[in-house]
Amino acid sequence: MIDYRGLAAPVGRGVGGAAVIGAVSATAALAGGATATAQAPAASTFGTVRGAAPSVAPASPSQHTSVKLRLGARGASVTYLQQQLNAHGASLNTDGVFGAATLRAVKSQQSRAGIGVDGVVGPKTWSALTGSSSAPANPSSGSSQPKLRTGSRGAAVTTLQKQLNSAGASIAQDGKFGPATASAVRSLQSSAGIGVDGVVGPKTWAVLGNGTSIGGGGGSTSAPSKPTSQPKLRQGDRGNAVKTLQTKLNERGASIAVDGSFGRGTANAVRSLQSAAKIGVDGVVGPQTWNAANSNVRISGGGASRDDNRGPSTGTSVNGQAIVNAARAQTGLRYTWGGSSPSTGMDCSGLVYYAYNQAGVNLPRKTAKGYTFGGRIISQSEAKPGDLVAFTGNNYGHMGIYTGNGRIIDASGSRQQVVERSIWNAPHVFVTYR
Repeated sequence: MIDYRGLAAPVGRGVGGAAVIGAVSATAALAGGATATAQAPAASTFGTVRGAAPSVAPASPSQHTSVKLRLGARGASVTYLQQQLNAHGASLNTDGVFGAATLRAVKSQQSRAGIGVDGVVGPKTWSALTGSSSAPANPSSGSSQPKLRTGSRGAAVTTLQKQLNSAGASIAQDGKFGPATASAVRSLQSSAGIGVDGVVGPKTWAVLGNGTSIGGGGGSTSAPSKPTSQPKLRQGDRGNAVKTLQTKLNERGASIAVDGSFGRGTANAVRSLQSAAKIGVDGVVGPQTWNAANSNVRISGGGASRDDNRGPSTGTSVNGQAIVNAARAQTGLRYTWGGSSPSTGMDCSGLVYYAYNQAGVNLPRKTAKGYTFGGRIISQSEAKPGDLVAFTGNNYGHMGIYTGNGRIIDASGSRQQVVERSIWNAPHVFVTYR
C-alpha cells in the first residue's frame, strides 16, 4: 500500500514550475519511474495528487512562453515551441520532445536574432520567435498585425496578401506566405525605403496602411515614360523585356548573356546595380531600378563617384589567397556569436574580420550586412577567392569567404563551427573589397 499524501504535499507548497516538477515527479514515481520533465503533462489517473492539473497544460501562448525549455523537455510547451520554429523556417516534427533537431533549430534562431546561442529557450528566445518585444505601436490593432515571414499561414497572411495586392502586387490570396508573397513584401519595403528583409513587422504594416504603392517610390513622382515597355521583372521571368533589361545592365557595366531569361546572373547584376544606385537591394526590377538602368550609374568601380568609398579602408591591395588561407586555418573552430578571434571563437562576420586583417586588409569590425554594403556587389563571373558571399535572407544576416568553384568558408551557426562547404541553394550576392 502506497501513501500518496506525501507525494502530493510538494505540489501544494510549490509555485509555477516548482509545482509542475513536484507533480510530474510524483507521476513518474507512481508510473514506475518513467522519465519526466518540467514540461511533461502530469497523468490524471491519480486523483490524490491535487493542484497539479492547473499548472501542467498551458492554455494560451503567454503561458507557453513563460516556461523555460531546454534539451530533454517534453510536453505542450515544446510542441508550441516547435510550431513557432517551423513558422521561422525550421522543419521539425511537432512531437513535444525537445531533442537534438529542436536544439539545432533553437540555436539557429538565436544566432539569427543576435542573442546568446545556448540552446535554452528563455524570454529573449521566446520574444525572437513570437515578436512579442516588437509589437505594433497601436495595441488595439496588434492582434491583426502579427509579425509574418516565409512559412507563416492563416488569416493574417490573407489580410497581408490583400493589402499587398491593393498596393500593386498580383499574388494569390491563399493565406500561405510563400516565395511570391515574400517577393511582394520585399518590393514594397524597397519602394518605401525601409529594411528589405521580407519580414512583415510594425514598419511594413505601417507602410501598407499609409498608401505606399509597390514600385511607387517616395520622392520621385516622374513615372517611367513608357510603362508598358518597363514592366516589373524578377527572377524567373522571360521575354523581350528581360532582354531590354540585360542590355541596359551590360551598358551599366555588367557582363551577362542577353538571352531573355532572368536567371541568377541577371539577378546578381540587378542587385549590383541597385547597390551602386543606393536603392533597395531586392533583385526586383521596378521603376527605381529601371531609372537606375537608364542613368549613368556604373555597376563596377572604375572611378565612379558612387563607389569611391567602397574599397578597403587602407587602400591596401587585397591578396585573396591570403584571406582564404587565414580563414581555412580556423576550420573546426567553435562558433561564438560576436566572437572574432581563435581564442574566443567566431561568428560569420568575425571570421571575415579576422581573415581580412590577418591578410593585411584593415577592415573594421562590422556585421554581415555592414560588410555587404561596405563593399561592392559584383556578379558571380567577377568573383575571386577572398571575396565575400552574402546571403540575402534574414536581412543579409550571414556571409562566408569565397574560395572559388562555388565554395565558401564560413562560421556556421547551424553547425556551430567554422566549415568549408559548397554554396547551398539560398539567395546570395558576391561582394568584393578589391
